[in-house]
Amino acid sequence: MKRRFIVGFGFILASVSGCSTVGFGDLFTDYATQINPVRQAIRVNDVTKAQQLLPSNSQSHSNYLLNQLEHGRLNDLSNQNSKAQTDYETVYQQMENIRQAAKVQVSSGLEQSNALLTNDSVIAYEPAPYEMSMLHSYKALNYVFNNDIEGALVEVRRANKVQVDALTLNQGKIDASVKEAQKHYPSMDEVIKNVKNGYQNAFTFYLSALLYQSNKQFDDAYIDYKKALEINPDNRYLQQDVMRLAKQQGFEQDLEQFIKRFGQLEQATNNGEVVVIIEQGLVPQKDEFVLRLPIYTSRGDARFYSLAMPVYKDSAFVPAIEQIKIASQNVSLSPLVRIEALAAKTLQEQTPARVTRQVLRLVAKEKVRAELARSGGDVGNILANIYNLASEQADTRSWLTLPNQISVARTDITAGTHTLNIGNNHPNINFEVSKQGLTLIYLTSINNYFNSHVVQL
Repeated sequence: MKRRFIVGFGFILASVSGCSTVGFGDLFTDYATQINPVRQAIRVNDVTKAQQLLPSNSQSHSNYLLNQLEHGRLNDLSNQNSKAQTDYETVYQQMENIRQAAKVQVSSGLEQSNALLTNDSVIAYEPAPYEMSMLHSYKALNYVFNNDIEGALVEVRRANKVQVDALTLNQGKIDASVKEAQKHYPSMDEVIKNVKNGYQNAFTFYLSALLYQSNKQFDDAYIDYKKALEINPDNRYLQQDVMRLAKQQGFEQDLEQFIKRFGQLEQATNNGEVVVIIEQGLVPQKDEFVLRLPIYTSRGDARFYSLAMPVYKDSAFVPAIEQIKIASQNVSLSPLVRIEALAAKTLQEQTPARVTRQVLRLVAKEKVRAELARSGGDVGNILANIYNLASEQADTRSWLTLPNQISVARTDITAGTHTLNIGNNHPNINFEVSKQGLTLIYLTSINNYFNSHVVQL
């Protein structure tokens, strides 16, 4: 019996040590808690400290790709754009390899089996579609800031492909017990609102349309403005952009339909244009909540167990900046994307698979506990219960240095030098506009952190 106890307890230790893709501490401290100091350093405008606080994970670590995303974002925030491009490209190439390499299926199977005796943190993190579309958008912006429109267009096409691929994925069937678990899941409706899925991002389509327009690919620009408008039909700037190009390209039937929906097209001028895109806040982190589910024994007896599940608090972000001044004229910002909504919707869509893994994990852990109790008596039972309690935690991983919301303002303006006033104690920005030219101003505001880029497209 003693030998059986040693073997059983050794199996638990082997499962943990066998998780070569995860740090031992990661099993007992969730990701969101670990990265909180990094997020706080950003909020107080100390990106250097944030970079020092963020560890550098090895390629074998389950959080490697997520870690690269966080490093890339911090490099962007510190204006180290070339380093950011390297980080983002690493993630992109790894994701391409994951999709193409059949051997990943074996690796994934091993990770899934290890997860049955630990938690989801041992499963290698693969960025969600909304995170990949943001990766390509940031790569595109870095090319834009370096006046490389062709490079930027490659990235926006990749960003759009991410969304197209996500749309074509078939939804799997949801087990009845999983549906029952979903009923007890806390509501995230206030965060999700009217978002239909977790991957369609109007910002990425707007950015690509803007770049196509600057490159005089007007039909391509029109298509992507329409896609952005379909996702975000209440954005008045998108409404005007679509109608303007419909008229310019001679799409009369489309224009008539848009006028019926949105009203008349604003009068065109020979002035230049300025587009202000501002990202604000930090995407919320996942919290943990406990879901109690009945697990039935072989005798048909119901025993209730607690599952640690991730969830977003059901409260929507309120941006600090909703209006700006361009050349002393008040201009309202209109949201393009609420990344918190995409993140919450993604989590909601992942719930069936998460609950299924949790139920299987409970069954596996209970079998090990029962075996240790039989072979090791009270000591074995206590050790197994301590391990189960310590290792049972919600998987709170996501790209946590992303902004919460991205908004846009767009207006005609005379050629010359002008001033943008953001308010909220941020510095004024002087910018140039040429006749019939297009100037992009990209802003980032995260509490005390502020950054700006001005580019003539």
